[in-house]
Amino acid sequence: MTAKNNFGAGPSAAGYLYQARMALALSLPYVNKDSNVEVSLERLDDVAFELDGAPLELLQTKHHINRVANLTDSSPDLWKTLRVWAEAVENDPSIPARTRLALITTAEVPEGSAAGMLLPSSAYGAGKKRDPKSAATLLTEIANASANKELKAAFAAFLNLIPEMRASLLSAVEVLGRQQKLSDLGAEIEEHLRLFAPKGKAAQAREMLEGWWWPRICSALVCDPPGAVAIGEIEAKLDDIREMLKRESLAIDFEHADPSDEETASYDGFRFIQQLKAVGATEARMHWAKRDYYRAYAQRSKWTREHAVFDGEIARFESRLIEEWEPRFGVMCDSNAKAPSDCATLREAGQTLYHWVETDARFPFRTATHRFLNVGSYHILADDVRVGWHRDFATLFGKKD
Repeated sequence: MTAKNNFGAGPSAAGYLYQARMALALSLPYVNKDSNVEVSLERLDDVAFELDGAPLELLQTKHHINRVANLTDSSPDLWKTLRVWAEAVENDPSIPARTRLALITTAEVPEGSAAGMLLPSSAYGAGKKRDPKSAATLLTEIANASANKELKAAFAAFLNLIPEMRASLLSAVEVLGRQQKLSDLGAEIEEHLRLFAPKGKAAQAREMLEGWWWPRICSALVCDPPGAVAIGEIEAKLDDIREMLKRESLAIDFEHADPSDEETASYDGFRFIQQLKAVGATEARMHWAKRDYYRAYAQRSKWTREHAVFDGEIARFESRLIEEWEPRFGVMCDSNAKAPSDCATLREAGQTLYHWVETDARFPFRTATHRFLNVGSYHILADDVRVGWHRDFATLFGKKD
């Protein structure tokens, strides 16, 4: 049996972690929009976005491990938030006109409550809309009537504002209820990263980004006063992550793709097929060659279209294939130097050389060593008459224009 720890700080710790993770999630939409914007924790607010020292967004975050919490008109979460903003507005009445004030909470927002009147405009259905004026009236009544001693300072801060300033303050406030809990924010971050990470790599990109984010935001927090992280830093880190993931692996899309009958037939006149005929390859081997050529050509074209490969990467791979082929071709030529061009021995030697490509030639394209990619790429080279299986292939087939 597990005893309840009355001194546990789990919920408080989760709240601080939520604040930092939410800051990262909310930073991602700024990437590629304005790299000069900065995000901070506990500097201007729980989370703040600012540009040239002027706040764009001031955010309060409230995390509840149990989602049954409600943001009622007497909610401590609501009033503690209003206190922070009311005191800020009293010092600088221009804040509501130039800054978005958002309360982000995992709690429910009851319909008809003051918080329910301050949702984002997009949250209301037909015939309903935000009503900051009524929210101000309702909250003023609560502040005047409540005997809650713990919220006395918050009530006082709100009432210290003249009615017009209370209305102005609430016109800038947006309440976002039922937000993701701490453990759910990873999925939201990954959703944003689908725009930046290679296909299928959003989860890995999120792990790499958070691995950088936590020490970075900690170093900002221990500054006095707390420092900020430029969106440009996050953008640069995302570029690094994207390049690392690109280098690490490539998506394989055509390993099991087959050409149509029309495409297969169209290859009959290609030089890579003519090269196979010159060494007496069977129909079955030529059929497999057409399939591998199709798959390799389609895969390499897709990588190029999607900018998944670096400049010169395909050329370097082809150079590797040629350099691996050259000594084997040289041995075959030396062994059959005096054989007539059309003799069976020379064809058999060419088949043996091609058999090495079919069964053993597996060289990595980054981390991909798939059979179709190697064999198909050799056929692409054979079609350009850059490699061949017959001793006299260059003479027989010449160079392509």
